[in-house]
Amino acid sequence: MSEEKQKGGAMKMVLILLVVLLVMGGAGFMTYKYLFGDNVAAKTKPVTAEELAERSFTTDDMTTNIQDERFINVQFTIVTDAAETKENLELRKFQVHNVILGDLAGMTKGQLTTKEDMQKFEQSLRKQLNGLLESGEVQRVYMTKKIIQ
Repeated sequence: MSEEKQKGGAMKMVLILLVVLLVMGGAGFMTYKYLFGDNVAAKTKPVTAEELAERSFTTDDMTTNIQDERFINVQFTIVTDAAETKENLELRKFQVHNVILGDLAGMTKGQLTTKEDMQKFEQSLRKQLNGLLESGEVQRVYMTKKIIQ
């Protein structure tokens, strides 16, 4: 019986040692990553208003009907990663308007009311607009005007 206790004690000790080594290894990895890894927050600087303006594209004022027989008047500001991407997007303005108007035609007033719904719509537009671009990317879409009648 004392032999069984020794085996059980040895197994517990090995298991505890393994857990301690895993925790120490994880802590060491996280420390290394923090000190020497890609700390993006520390390397990026805030974007100035001028830089933002150079990379932003504002759509025309658009009025269209939505699904529940109402009208909506909207305008968007689209922030890109570079001035070249903004210029490319401006050249594709008709495609940008087509994407926006197509999405709005299938929506109801209820789908455009809450902040969360607006953010989902803006994210959806961002993904679709990125699909139009050959290079660069749309980083953010802001609905800067919305009137539903």
